[in-house]
Amino acid sequence: MKESLPYIAPWLIHVFRYFIMAGIPFMVFYILCPRLFYKNKIQPRGAKQEDFKREIWHSFQSTFVLAGVGLLLIKTPLFEYTKLYKDLHAYPLWWIPLSIFCALVMHDTYFYWMHRAVHHPKVFKLIHLLHHKSTNPSPWAAYSFQASEAFLEAMIAPILLFTLPFHPIALITYTFIAFSINVYGHLGYEIAPRWLRHTFLFELLVTSTFHNMHHAKFRGNYGLYFRFWDRLMGTEIPNYVQAYDKIQTRRFGESPGTLPWKTASVLFLILLGLGVLSLRAQTQIVGEWQNGDRGELIRIYEDEGRYFGHILASPMPQEGVKLQEQDKIVLLGNFKKRSSHKYCCGTIYLIKQRKTFAATLILLDENTLYFKTKYEQLSGGRAWKKI
Repeated sequence: MKESLPYIAPWLIHVFRYFIMAGIPFMVFYILCPRLFYKNKIQPRGAKQEDFKREIWHSFQSTFVLAGVGLLLIKTPLFEYTKLYKDLHAYPLWWIPLSIFCALVMHDTYFYWMHRAVHHPKVFKLIHLLHHKSTNPSPWAAYSFQASEAFLEAMIAPILLFTLPFHPIALITYTFIAFSINVYGHLGYEIAPRWLRHTFLFELLVTSTFHNMHHAKFRGNYGLYFRFWDRLMGTEIPNYVQAYDKIQTRRFGESPGTLPWKTASVLFLILLGLGVLSLRAQTQIVGEWQNGDRGELIRIYEDEGRYFGHILASPMPQEGVKLQEQDKIVLLGNFKKRSSHKYCCGTIYLIKQRKTFAATLILLDENTLYFKTKYEQLSGGRAWKKI
C-alpha cells in the first residue's frame, strides 16, 4: 500500500480539492442560503438536479486525466526536465509571487487560444459540448469536461513546469488560486466587492458574470483570469459591463463603490515589501572582505556565473602560505549563487589546517559574509566584513 500511495496521492488530491472547494460554495449558495444571496444570482432561473449530477460525474472522471498528467511529470524521467526546486533560497524570495503571476498570465494565454480553438464548429461537439451543457453553471461544473478536453486543460502543467522555476510553495499557491477562480467563474452568483468596479482591477480581471455570459451565449468571453485577450481580439461580449453593472446595482444600489483605504494600504505594503526584497536580491559578494579576528583579507570576483576568492594578505606566513605567492592562491572556489544571500556548492581553503573543504557562503547582511563547512569546528564560523 505504501508503495502505491505516491501514485494514488495526486488523484486523491484532485478529488479532495474538487469536492471541498466546489462543494462548500455549492452548499452555501445553493442549499443553505439561496434566499440570502438571491440578489447575487446572475441568471434568474435555477439549475436542475440533473445538471449537478452530470457535472459531478464528469468532473470526477476528469480528475483521472489531470492526475495522470501530473504523474507523468513527477514519476517518470520527464521530471528531470521540469524546473521544480526545493531549496527556498535557490531563487530570490520575490520570485515566488512573481512566478505565480507569470504562471497565471501564461495559463490565461494558453486557455484563451485553446478555448477559442475548441469552439470551432468542426471540433466543438467532439471536445467542448459537454462543458456547455451547463448553460447555467454551478461550482460543480469547474471540472466537467470530456476526457479530450480534460487532457487539453492539463497540458498547461508541462508548459509551466518546463519553462518556469517553481518552488512547491508557489506551485501550491498557484493551483489554489487557479481552481478558486475556476469555481468563482462557474459559481452562478456574482460576489465581487462593490469597490472593484471603479478600479483598474475591473478592467483587468474576469468576474463570475463574465464567464457565466460565455456559458449562456456559447461564444465570446473566452478568457480564464484576465480580460486582456478578449478585449485585444474583440471577443468580449459587448454588453458584459452593462450586465455586470445591473447585477451590482441590484446588490448595492446606484451609488458607486470605492476602494477602502485599508485595502489600498495593504496592497501598498505588499508592493513595498516586494520592492525591499527586490533590492536585497541585488546584494553581491563581489569585492574585498576582511576577517577581524585573524586578519585575513580576500578579494572575491565573479567568472562566468561562479565566484572565486584570492588571498590579498595574511598575518600567518609560518602556517604554509608564502607571501610572495598569495596572489596565486585560491581561497574560495567554484561557488554558485542560489539566492539573494546564499552561495553554495563551492570549496574553501582553511589556512591553518592547510585543507580544502566543501562550503557555503551566506550574506548575513550586505556587509557581513559568513562561511560554514561540514567541519564548523575547523572553520570557527568566521565572518568577514566588507571593506
